[in-house]
Amino acid sequence: MRRKKDEEREAQERLLEEEAMARKAKEEEAAALEFEKWKGAFSVDAEGTTESETQDGGQGLLHNFVEYIKKQKCVPLEDLAGEFGMRTQDCINRIITLEGMDRLSGVMDDRGKFIYISIEEMQAVADYIRKHGRVSISHLANNSNEFIDLEPKPLYDEKEESHQDESAPAGVVAEP
Repeated sequence: MRRKKDEEREAQERLLEEEAMARKAKEEEAAALEFEKWKGAFSVDAEGTTESETQDGGQGLLHNFVEYIKKQKCVPLEDLAGEFGMRTQDCINRIITLEGMDRLSGVMDDRGKFIYISIEEMQAVADYIRKHGRVSISHLANNSNEFIDLEPKPLYDEKEESHQDESAPAGVVAEP
């Protein structure tokens, strides 16, 4: 009787194990089907490059990067990444590095924008604080339009340089 009970218990345990294995296999199959279903919904049209790939462009690209930020004054980081074919995080890292090298200065806001502030604009803010003494942040923010110009500058156009007035002496660019 004991042997019969042991055999029944073992059979029951095997049955439970088989059911658990079947259930696990069914869950894995369902997960695989779900993955295949979602896999088709995603596509990669274009992707950015890593920072190391863009370093191959050399100093010209770095100069263009800095000049673009300086001209635009207020640049959404995603637009900047798109303009230079980079990932947004690589743009952020590059801006932080350039700030550390004193090639750029500015503020990164919480909405994903970098606001370039020139040395002259920072000096104007410092002079204002020295002139007025202790100033609250809200007061400074209200008057910041006097110091900081957020209007984008026209981008440098090489075509303008090539258009010279015929009557002007050689090497002199005519004013538009």
